[in-house]
Amino acid sequence: MARQIEVPDVDAAPKSLTIEVGDLLVFGATGGHVRSGSAVLEMLGAFLPGVMTEKGQIVSPAGFPNSVVFLARHPGQVSIDVVTGDPFRAPQTTQFQIIVTS
Repeated sequence: MARQIEVPDVDAAPKSLTIEVGDLLVFGATGGHVRSGSAVLEMLGAFLPGVMTEKGQIVSPAGFPNSVVFLARHPGQVSIDVVTGDPFRAPQTTQFQIIVTS
């Protein structure tokens, strides 16, 4: 069964991760991209949280995204960058090596 793998603290996380096809990686971050291996791991996007009210409205806070999501599509090795901090004034980029197994 596929997993949703939360990585809340990018600085404390190991820089090499092994995951499986179908897994979601969710980083506490403001942005990111796949440096190499985009057929193996797909960045789904950077997201803000949203909550549905009792009336069906979606409410989200103002500000920067706080989650970046990647989906493991195929076995292989990937290099990604994850961006934390203020994306306009003081971004910090951390590189990860991801191994995707079947």
